Amino acid sequence: MKKKILIVTPKFPYPPKGACELDRALGLEKFLELGYEVYLITKIYDESIKECVSFVSGRMGVTIVPVCYKYLSSTLSRAQKWKKNLARIIQPWYWDGAAYEYSEPEIQKEVKKALETFDPDLVWFDYTYLWPLYKIVKKKGIPIVTRSINFEAMHFLEEDGYSFFNYIKFLPKVITEYIVSKRSNIIFAITPKEKKTYEKIGARKVVTLPLRGLPQCFENQIYVVDRTPLNVFFFGSTYNVAHNRAALEFLLTKIIPEAQKRFPGEFRFNIFGGKVPLEFNQYFRDEVIYHGHVPFEELSKILLKMDVGVTPSLYGAGMQQKIFEPLCRGFATVTSSRGLADYPFEHNKHLLLASTVEDFVDCLGQLRNPELRRKLSDNAKKITHKLFSKEEITSILENSLKDIF
Repeated sequence: MKKKILIVTPKFPYPPKGACELDRALGLEKFLELGYEVYLITKIYDESIKECVSFVSGRMGVTIVPVCYKYLSSTLSRAQKWKKNLARIIQPWYWDGAAYEYSEPEIQKEVKKALETFDPDLVWFDYTYLWPLYKIVKKKGIPIVTRSINFEAMHFLEEDGYSFFNYIKFLPKVITEYIVSKRSNIIFAITPKEKKTYEKIGARKVVTLPLRGLPQCFENQIYVVDRTPLNVFFFGSTYNVAHNRAALEFLLTKIIPEAQKRFPGEFRFNIFGGKVPLEFNQYFRDEVIYHGHVPFEELSKILLKMDVGVTPSLYGAGMQQKIFEPLCRGFATVTSSRGLADYPFEHNKHLLLASTVEDFVDCLGQLRNPELRRKLSDNAKKITHKLFSKEEITSILENSLKDIF
C-alpha cells in the first residue's frame, strides 16, 4: 500500500519562478516519483490562481486544495487592519505576521479535513512559520516533518535590519523555531550551518537537505574556453530581495569599476534577474549588460557563452542558489565564504573566495588563466555531483523518512 503524505505549503509553487518555489515544486514531484500518494494544501494570493491550481492538479493526479491569504495588508480595509493588529498585539506569539496567517479558521479547517479524509502517514510542512497548524496534527499522533528554507529569526534580522523594533519582532520568530524544533520528528535544514543551529536549540533530528532544484543544473554544464574578453555573470532571482540588491550594488559600484580599471578590455559583465532598481540603470554601459529575468531553459543556453561566475554574498540566510548554481554548472566561481554556509568547498580547489573589493578583482585577474578555470571547473563538477545530485537528494529523503514509516 502506498504511503500517504500531506504537504502544507505557503504559496502555490507553479509555475516555479525562483529557487524556493522550484525547491517545493520538485519536492512534491519527488514524492510522486518515489511512489507516495500526495495531498497538497496551499495558500494562494487570489481567486485567479485557482484555474492554474486545477490544471496542475489534473495533470499530476494530486488533490490540491487552495486557500486564499486572509491577512494581506493590500486586501484589508482600515478597520480590518486595526482588528488584525490588535489581535496580534494581545497574542505575542503571533507578532510574527507570517505565522498569524496560519491561525485563521479556513486553513485550519482544511488541515483537519485532510487528516480525516486522506488519513496521511506523515505531514510535511514547508517552512517553520506554519507552526500554528502543528497542534492539529499532533492531536492525531501523526509524524511531522518540517522543511526549513532558512533559520527564520536570523533571516529576518539580516534582511530587515538590526533595529530596536526588529529585535522585538525577532523574539517571537526565535520562539517559532524553538516550537518547531520540539514538535517536528525531522527538520530538513537547507545548509549544514543551519543544521547546527537547530541542533543547538534542541531539535530531535535534523538532516541537511540542499535545494532540490540544483540537479537540473547538471544537465547544462559548461566547458572552459580561452577567449578575451571573458564573460563574467551574476544573477539573483529578483532584486527586491534585500541581500540580492546589496550584492548587486556592491558588484556594480565597487567590483566592476575596479576590475575595468585594472584589467581594461579583459571582462564583459552580465547581470541576470528581475526587478533591478531604476537607479542602477546608469551602470549598464561599457561592457556591463543587463539581461533581466530569463526563463530557465533560455538562461541555460545563454550561460553556455559565459566563463566566470562572480557572486558576492554580504548577508542573507539559507542557501543562496546564485552561489551554488554556477558551481553545479561547472563555472569557475568567485564568492564570499559566508555564503557557502558550511558546505565543504575549498579555496583554490573548487572555487576562489574573496571578501574585499581588492580580493574579488584579484581573483578575476587570476581567472584569466584558462588552466586555473579548468581546474576549478573540474573540481566543482565533482563535488557538486557528490553533494547535490538527484541520487544524493533521493538518498537523503529515503533514508531519513524510512525511520518514520
